[in-house]
Amino acid sequence: MKKSRIIYVLLALIIIAGAICAYTMKFNFSLAYDDSVRIDISIGKEYKVEDMNQIAKEVFQDQEFIVQDVEIFNDMAAITVRTVTDEQKNQLVQKVNEKYGTELTTDDLLEVKLPHYRGRDIMRRYFWPIGISSILILIYMLIRYHKLGKIKVLVSTVLWPVVMELVYLSILAITRLPISFYTLPLGIVIATMTLFILAYCYEKKLASSKRKEDISKIKEEETEK
Repeated sequence: MKKSRIIYVLLALIIIAGAICAYTMKFNFSLAYDDSVRIDISIGKEYKVEDMNQIAKEVFQDQEFIVQDVEIFNDMAAITVRTVTDEQKNQLVQKVNEKYGTELTTDDLLEVKLPHYRGRDIMRRYFWPIGISSILILIYMLIRYHKLGKIKVLVSTVLWPVVMELVYLSILAITRLPISFYTLPLGIVIATMTLFILAYCYEKKLASSKRKEDISKIKEEETEK
């Protein structure tokens, strides 16, 4: 019981600290989900992504960036960064011209501002699958473990996955780990693991309860004899 209380207190402290960090500093989003600028460069000839990566690294140095193909003919590249200066644009054009023998100017660059993704935007595509799956799992748990008490099973099955997700989000907020493409799938894995652990605990309690019932029946039969 004492260990359980310590665990509950630790979880509560993590969630509180995470809520404070999320409110004061917000979550840290990866480049793909944050406010950014995409620079489209029409080279006009075939290029290698590795070469464009090297050019981008020389121009943007310590900045995070993403290089992507834009067209199927492999003659147009897109570089996404959080911010870009006029000097960096000039350097980018100069290095591309040196590498590919082109005569591009900064006017040939197409700059597109990309807004950041909000948490609800990321969740929207997963809302119905997660919602339907959660309801089905909850119904199964209530049917399978009704002998343990429907209210108790209902509360535990709903509460613990929510608590673990809050802990997960709190850790992301506290450590400033970036929210990326893998964040939500990992959250789903954590919720699934929590449900597996709950099911394991329910099975143990159910088996223990059944043993007690069997022992009680044996004692009753012996008494009747």
